[in-house]
Amino acid sequence: MVILCVSPEYHLYSLPTKNNGIVYKVQVKPIETAPVLDGFLSKNEWSDSAVISNFTQKEPTEGEPVSETTFILITYDDSNIYFGIRCFDKNPELIVANEMRRDYDLSENDYVEILIDTFHDQRNAYYFATNSLGARLDGEIKTEGMHINWDWNGIWKSKAQKDAQGWTAEIAISFQTLRFNNTEDLTWGINFGRYIPRKREESFWSPISRDDDFDDFGKFRVSKFGTLKGLQNIRQNNKLQIKPYSIGGFDYLGNNKKFNRLADLGLDTKVNITPNVISNITLNTDFAQVEADVEQINLSRFNLFFPEKRDFFIEGHDVFNVGEEGGAEPVTLLFHSRRIGLAFDNGDFQEIPIVGGIKTTGKTGDFELGLINVFTQKKHLSNNTVPETNFSALRVKKDVFKRSSIGFMALNKEEIDSKHFNRTFAMDGNLTFDNNFNLSGYYAKTFSPGLKNKDYNGFVEASFGSDKYYVRSSFTDIGKNFNPEMGFIQWQDIRKYNLNLTVSPRPKFFKTRQTHLSYALEYIENHKGELQYRTFQPSIFNIFKNESFIFLGLNNFYDNIPAPGFFLGSAFIPAGIYKYNVAGLTYSSDQSRRFANSIQLGGGSFYDGTFWGINFESSFKPKTKLSLDLSWRWNRIDVPFPNGKFTTNILSSRLNYSFSPDLFVKTFSQWNHFDRLFKSNILLHHIFTVGSDFYVVYNIEWDTNQTFSSSLHTVLAKFTYLLNW
Repeated sequence: MVILCVSPEYHLYSLPTKNNGIVYKVQVKPIETAPVLDGFLSKNEWSDSAVISNFTQKEPTEGEPVSETTFILITYDDSNIYFGIRCFDKNPELIVANEMRRDYDLSENDYVEILIDTFHDQRNAYYFATNSLGARLDGEIKTEGMHINWDWNGIWKSKAQKDAQGWTAEIAISFQTLRFNNTEDLTWGINFGRYIPRKREESFWSPISRDDDFDDFGKFRVSKFGTLKGLQNIRQNNKLQIKPYSIGGFDYLGNNKKFNRLADLGLDTKVNITPNVISNITLNTDFAQVEADVEQINLSRFNLFFPEKRDFFIEGHDVFNVGEEGGAEPVTLLFHSRRIGLAFDNGDFQEIPIVGGIKTTGKTGDFELGLINVFTQKKHLSNNTVPETNFSALRVKKDVFKRSSIGFMALNKEEIDSKHFNRTFAMDGNLTFDNNFNLSGYYAKTFSPGLKNKDYNGFVEASFGSDKYYVRSSFTDIGKNFNPEMGFIQWQDIRKYNLNLTVSPRPKFFKTRQTHLSYALEYIENHKGELQYRTFQPSIFNIFKNESFIFLGLNNFYDNIPAPGFFLGSAFIPAGIYKYNVAGLTYSSDQSRRFANSIQLGGGSFYDGTFWGINFESSFKPKTKLSLDLSWRWNRIDVPFPNGKFTTNILSSRLNYSFSPDLFVKTFSQWNHFDRLFKSNILLHHIFTVGSDFYVVYNIEWDTNQTFSSSLHTVLAKFTYLLNW
């Protein structure tokens, strides 16, 4: 037993802690009196806790001990698991802490993270992080980081304090927010991390190597976690959670000067079918507090992807992720929940009222389950009528071998009046042979009236990655009649080949941390063997020691536009073969500074003409409670077709002020010069008790086509309250 000094007041013990031949294990025991969460590590409250302290660097010096001593204290009672955090710092005045809002990015703050694998399946985990202001960031980690749900909100509390020795924090995570097996003696996977931005130092209790982090998700390698033992006789006692809501407000239509009163009631219910399987039931669903989509200008012939933001669909939605990943956005996604309750009309998404729905997700043994069934109302839009529709999805996924899985998914969309239907069936698998080699794929088939044969989609991908090398190769085959109406798809009737090669040395010049030299090739042909689209891109991505970076790339395009052509902004690009080159340069400064910015420049030939673009982003955080983000996106198109010379501008800003981690106001405004539209969203959010919220929302739209006249005002207040039984 090793005696460790945690503070001048008292001593605690560290238990012996298999990663690289070393066993990382901690044994905890219960307490009778819960610690008071005030951010101060009182001797009497934490004296019986287990302690860990042996953190190891991943960056900047792999394998070395952490430069600033870190202690994690752990204990539990019948309701919560508790963590006490002591982060020593020789220069506490240099601690970076400028975020305290719930669920906001802490990547440029001093912070500590807790990752818990409650099923000890070495695949999935819960993520919690806090900083010296007591901010709360959480998420669900699926398949070792392949899918991450940052919109998941758990029930937990955090308080923190700065002092002359660094900073401390106390965290209580409710057992009711975690899913686990109700057994007398539990073993969980667990890991802890600490980040010090001014040193760009990232360290972990159970070490994460650079080879683990080749895809920037090393800390989510659940198979690398240590183990936590000693949790005995804990239970999820809540069988039912009811969350009613009330909403009131008005719309003001500026065009006809008409007020519409808004008032409604609704209900969200969570039923624990088993400790690990939960059903969410929603009635008269409302999403008033959801922020507007970011304005985008489509300068390609492919569909834009808009992410899901609505609470009912977000929790547990990762189990339904079957498709082809494509960087920040998917190329194909067989189930995309935005197809439910939203319809694109007159250049924007319109809400289709949801009568009600049920969603069941969870895990039993080696099986992960997902079920969704939602009814939407009939609604008349400006260009068409959306009929009353039932949407349903079934997903079963089974763990195989140590870290692999196979799965099945079935989707059904059925219009009640017209009896039109669309169905998708898919089988998928993910095989991980070691920490760096992965093989995955799926096969899907759709059924729609009038569409037969050639209604399939197959995909297979192999990848290998380490700190110095990364190779990825994939093949996609999509039939002419493949029609996933509940999903997102960019192509039909194609075969696609992808190859990505990257070499990543760590040169010792220009204060460089790592340089990535990459080559990417995408080759797409139709089923007749005719080339439709091809790109190849050599690039250099250089990351400096302060995590500023510079990127330089050249994209060579071959684009065979099918008849009749497509609209590019105001210009119509006719069918034909186009060859062009676009170069890009990006620089981003150290984002942990109070004032940080990035700029992206692009230009070159473009559809027999030219393209120039600028994307400038700036953030300013003068105080811990205030932040301001600004963005300007400018594009200049000049192509030799009617209306082919035009400019687009999108200006946006986010202003955030936090009164506390549970009370903040934010303003998101954006002006789309091309569509002559200005939108602004103001949201006041107060979490008055854990799981219960009060919102005040003000939305405004201005039509700036001729005069700066307001066309729509919406003022809403929404109240939700969580009841547990």
